Amino acid sequence: MQIETIRLRDFRNYHSLILTPHPGVNILLGQNGSGKTNLLEAVHYCALGRSHRTGLDREVVRKGAMMAASGVTLRKKSGKTEIAVKLTPSEARKKTVFIDCKRAERISALMGHVQCVIFSPEDLMLVKEGPAIRRRMLDMMLSQLSTAYFSALQQYQKALEQRTALLREAKRGITPDPVLLDTFEEAMATPCGIIMPLRDKLVKQLAKIAAEKYERISGRPNEMFRMTYQPCVPERSNPVPAIRAELKKSRQEDIRVGGAGCGIHREDIGLSLMGRSMKVFASQGQIRTAALAIKLAQLETFRTETGETPILLLDDVMSELDMTRRTRLLREIEGVQTFITCTDESDLDGCREKRSYRVWMDSDGEGHVQEESAGDEVMKPDLLDDPELDEPSGK
Repeated sequence: MQIETIRLRDFRNYHSLILTPHPGVNILLGQNGSGKTNLLEAVHYCALGRSHRTGLDREVVRKGAMMAASGVTLRKKSGKTEIAVKLTPSEARKKTVFIDCKRAERISALMGHVQCVIFSPEDLMLVKEGPAIRRRMLDMMLSQLSTAYFSALQQYQKALEQRTALLREAKRGITPDPVLLDTFEEAMATPCGIIMPLRDKLVKQLAKIAAEKYERISGRPNEMFRMTYQPCVPERSNPVPAIRAELKKSRQEDIRVGGAGCGIHREDIGLSLMGRSMKVFASQGQIRTAALAIKLAQLETFRTETGETPILLLDDVMSELDMTRRTRLLREIEGVQTFITCTDESDLDGCREKRSYRVWMDSDGEGHVQEESAGDEVMKPDLLDDPELDEPSGK
């Protein structure tokens, strides 16, 4: 899988941009706040239809603009595909996906076209932080591998919000409608029949590869790294009846706390070294090695499942790794199209197939990108004539 072109319109601090990246490693150099991460965020939108930094699409729209758009030209073994995501926060339809210049009816149609793995400083907290960051990793990956998973997850989250709203009314003394509660609980339980088996399978795949990567990076075969899926109910292959029963049983307690104590939104991944919880006992070096091993396992799993190598996005993580881990990471990503943000190119010493770009912001706050090797500014507004990336009509 290779991105041949990235196109932006009024995205963050970029008014208009066309970038033709290298098939290997693309190094985005610049000061903090210059717009380097914005380019990674644009690719992430084309993969998952959302940002990895914010849940508010309006934050992505450039100040003074009515819309923002991100698009990529993608080449895979099956051929070339054009992907674009248009954000119009002020309109009724706030997000629109285009595939090969045709408007998609649902956001779920985007899933699986562009597959990416992102590694940011926050991912170094995969070990120490709470379960939400580990669930998010699973959800992001599985949504790219399975449209059914993405749709089931949306259904579950909507039903969870509806049930929670009903329980909070009950906490204020309003008697909840038992029929409505049954309906919402069924709507929560049913998608789990898709979600939980896929989570279980993915964690097992990641665990095997991550253990091998951990040993290779650390050089310590005695440090056995393990990942285990911790489901919300013991039944993983057919969890629907168990979750349905658990939700019904816990109604009174859920009313008391104002939320659901059982469900896939409470699941976790256990991470251990030599049988001991990493959250309690791991050193900083072990934590970094585990996070890196998990990310490399994600790359390998995407290759196995799709036959394509995903896009790798490394957001300011090289400075967080010591020389040994940086060297081993660069060795592992050979043959992977990678976008790396950093402030010091010496962090990438030893990287062979690469292209460097200088990213900066002018006095008006507008982002610019210049290819260092050629010295030509990668700013070509006259080429942005794609009608799907134009300003909304206001209709």
